[in-house]
Amino acid sequence: MQTGGDTSGSTGTTTIEFVYDPTPEDYRTAFWRFNFATWPGRGSLATGPAVGIGLGILIPWLRGFSANETAFVLVAVSLSLCVIVPRVGARKAREQYEGMEDYGTCRTTVTEDGLTTTGGELSSSLEWRVFPRYFETDTLFVLTTKRTGIFFALPKRGAQDPADVDRVREVLDRNLKRL
Repeated sequence: MQTGGDTSGSTGTTTIEFVYDPTPEDYRTAFWRFNFATWPGRGSLATGPAVGIGLGILIPWLRGFSANETAFVLVAVSLSLCVIVPRVGARKAREQYEGMEDYGTCRTTVTEDGLTTTGGELSSSLEWRVFPRYFETDTLFVLTTKRTGIFFALPKRGAQDPADVDRVREVLDRNLKRL
């Protein structure tokens, strides 16, 4: 297999290889970019606070709290959410990075069928249906699931040839929905 550029295998598919060391920053960037810059991310991020505030209004009303007590409950819920949401986000990003950390230096091969990542003694192959959506940052391609909030970060710094970034973008556009 040729490093850099694309090669044709026996099936005539494009193969693009990225070699990189995953970093915690890759996963923090992917998580926060998803949650604050895509509609699915904003929706998932807003669900918890909306439910919390809704319950913060409903329960005091059902229990007959005074306006001051209700206001206190809402302020307490809001402040709690301001602390909890970022901590949960940081934990999710850290957990996803830890899943990749064991790979060490990753070699990710992108084809029309999906991607394969190897590193150390580990290897995983994913068909595009596992991560049906993606978005792009200045430094990453980020593949996401529909419901679980799991993502895979492919750093552009791993491209063997600068043209490989454009080739990966073309493969992703053909196979996944861009967010």
